[in-house]
Amino acid sequence: MRLFFVFIFFINICSGQEQVSFFFDTNKFELNSIENQKLLSWIENNKSSKVLSIIGMTDTKGTADYNDELSLKRVDHIVNKLKNQIQFRSDFKSIGLGETISITEEEALNRRVTIYYLIKEQIFLEEYIVNDYQVAKQLDSISITDVEKLNISPKWTLGQIISIVPKGTLFTLEDIQFQFDSAQLLSNAKIELDKWLQVLNDYPNLKIVIQGHICCIPKDEILLSSQRAKSVMTYFLSKGIAPNRLEYVGFGSSKPKFKIPEKNGYEALMNRRVEIILLEK
Repeated sequence: MRLFFVFIFFINICSGQEQVSFFFDTNKFELNSIENQKLLSWIENNKSSKVLSIIGMTDTKGTADYNDELSLKRVDHIVNKLKNQIQFRSDFKSIGLGETISITEEEALNRRVTIYYLIKEQIFLEEYIVNDYQVAKQLDSISITDVEKLNISPKWTLGQIISIVPKGTLFTLEDIQFQFDSAQLLSNAKIELDKWLQVLNDYPNLKIVIQGHICCIPKDEILLSSQRAKSVMTYFLSKGIAPNRLEYVGFGSSKPKFKIPEKNGYEALMNRRVEIILLEK
């Protein structure tokens, strides 16, 4: 049964996964001999890969309903070629976008099916790719305000601040450091985290999202920001905080405070940060 699970389409905005496209002749939902051979070669070279999603598209010729159906037939054609040869996500869904999304003005390049996948060495990233999209989408529905923009007395404790600020308030954590190129927390980071641990214990209805950011490079190939955010969450979990109160997300270097490449160490430090957003109070 064909089902639509929209988040899978947005996987292509994340780092980590690979993609490959195959192109169709006008009004055809089966590959021609040249494209079919390309697909067979790709299958042979990707026996250990894992498919995350398959997206079908069309040109703008024909009606919208016709193109919706055609894009799904193209996806089905590719899926049938891959069956029993490459593993899929357990919740894999076929997606046909028809003509609703155009990659280019050149119609021939829009008659395509794109496979988003992970090679064997990247499969561990699947959790982070899916989680990051789901949490980021959730945050899109929340009005977020940096606590630095609120009228907060510097004499107040973190607990006092939490008691008065609204849902959606964002805090930048100080001195949260990790081992180089790793998600392993350094011991001094736990001093800052223990302040938040106390707040989480004092406010049992508090739910938070932990955000990770990196510096210095334009693309987070190994989703290090996500791994680091999860490390912070894991620390809270290890101290007894209930899992349903914690979420994490990584933004890589997509939300820098200073333009990349940074001019100095201070700018890099400000970009390489961990933040907490109050999701519920």
